[in-house]
Amino acid sequence: MCVLMLEDHMYSSSTKAACWLATFLSVFVTGEMPIQAEVEPEFLQALENHTVTQGRDVHFTCVVNHLSHYRVAWIKSDSKAILAIHTNMVALNPRLSVTYNNHNTWKLHVSNVQASDSGTYMCQVNTDPMKSQMGQLAVLIPPDIVDSAAEGSSAREGGNIRLTCTATGVPAPTVMWRREHNQPIVFRHDGGREKKGRELETEPNTKYTYHLYT
Repeated sequence: MCVLMLEDHMYSSSTKAACWLATFLSVFVTGEMPIQAEVEPEFLQALENHTVTQGRDVHFTCVVNHLSHYRVAWIKSDSKAILAIHTNMVALNPRLSVTYNNHNTWKLHVSNVQASDSGTYMCQVNTDPMKSQMGQLAVLIPPDIVDSAAEGSSAREGGNIRLTCTATGVPAPTVMWRREHNQPIVFRHDGGREKKGRELETEPNTKYTYHLYT
């Protein structure tokens, strides 16, 4: 490096040129360049949380500035599965895809959402240490009756029979039992409370139906 400590008017233009040439040669030969601090990648917004009904589409948006030579990856963190790196899909799931706006925004798309898609998703940048953001996906599943049965196919008049109703759904549904004409079932021996739950032991000479509520 050539350093002149004289005032500008005390040396000629040829001296200046020689100094600039020496500086250039020093950079060219030794590879010395002015040291500049690297700007670290930064997230511009939080990764969102989603609650969607089964069968719908959803996407997560990851916005990163100053990415430089680093890469953005998508990970399903509860299973540790790498889904995509940049726009290259790793997961063999045709319902997943990634789009990039050629600037700073990546989107992970999940189409036809299923119960297995529920969980925590991570947008990660491979810095050291890594930087990441996480978002949650909750999938709502409509209630459905999967099984209903009576313990014993018949009963004598005036006898009892036990009815069972099994239902699924997210969040877990509550089974509500009703008499004919949608009248509530209240048993005196049960404190007068309305009957809920997957099982019902009947009273004589009474017809019942069941309903699902979430």
